[in-house]
Amino acid sequence: MRLKEDVLNREPFIQQIVELAKILSENRKNCCFAIEGEWGSGKSFVLEMIQECLKMEQSEITGTDCFFVVRYDCWQYDYYEEPIVAIISVLKEQIEKYISVLSDATKKQLFESLKNAITKIAVEAIKSKTGVNFGDIIKTPEDDGKIYDQYFGFQNVIKKVQGQIVEISKDQTVVIIVDELDRCLPSYAIKVLERIHHIFNELENVVVIIAMEKKQIENSLHQIYGDEMNVDRYLKKIISFSFQLDNGSANNFTEKYASFVEMFSLQEQVELEKFLKEITQGIDIRTQEKIFEKAENIHK
Repeated sequence: MRLKEDVLNREPFIQQIVELAKILSENRKNCCFAIEGEWGSGKSFVLEMIQECLKMEQSEITGTDCFFVVRYDCWQYDYYEEPIVAIISVLKEQIEKYISVLSDATKKQLFESLKNAITKIAVEAIKSKTGVNFGDIIKTPEDDGKIYDQYFGFQNVIKKVQGQIVEISKDQTVVIIVDELDRCLPSYAIKVLERIHHIFNELENVVVIIAMEKKQIENSLHQIYGDEMNVDRYLKKIISFSFQLDNGSANNFTEKYASFVEMFSLQEQVELEKFLKEITQGIDIRTQEKIFEKAENIHK
């Protein structure tokens, strides 16, 4: 089910990523790779479609979902000073959504236990980072009340998150989709990359997909570590390989911008698709959308 019109004909690219995810899943491999593209090239759209495709993949043996997909929008959660807290929050939200559609009672019970464990980990993460105890606000079953040292507790938090991921990955391939990294402040974006690596690196049956504009990441790394920083060597420790996403070749304007096209006569609409394709050649999709929005308002 398409949430948006594929105006840039990204279907072949999306299927390539989905097929790779299937191969990694079949072999229970760990992998972190990037989808690189300029700002406005449609990386978020591609991730959204990949997520939808993976959700539809069912096991031929059990009939259950092959993939447990977690979409982490860095910019949406950047009010958390520490990305680990954000990642735990997103994981908890995804487990809750998954529970709501489960019919298998045994699996539902498992994920309820995972949700309770993740909630407890979130409390501990906040405590270890800020010294603030939210235990009285967020209650979890069988809370042992263990307090982690503010300075050394995060290693324990990471291990606990990894433990919950391992539980899920026994039956499903865990796919972590990282989006909107480009919008974050440089220091936060690099912190996200490092936390993702620390948590998910080498865990069996876990795939991480990171959308990013490499040039911007390079600038961020140089700001933090200095001009002598070897960016490629740094990124190779986190990202195994990358897929390049160009600006695409726009089409299907009459469907994507239907409300704009409908303001023209039927005779004008015949030539409109060709005309719009020519004048938007080389313009990224995000800028195109803003142009059409303004043009429609002016036309009205």
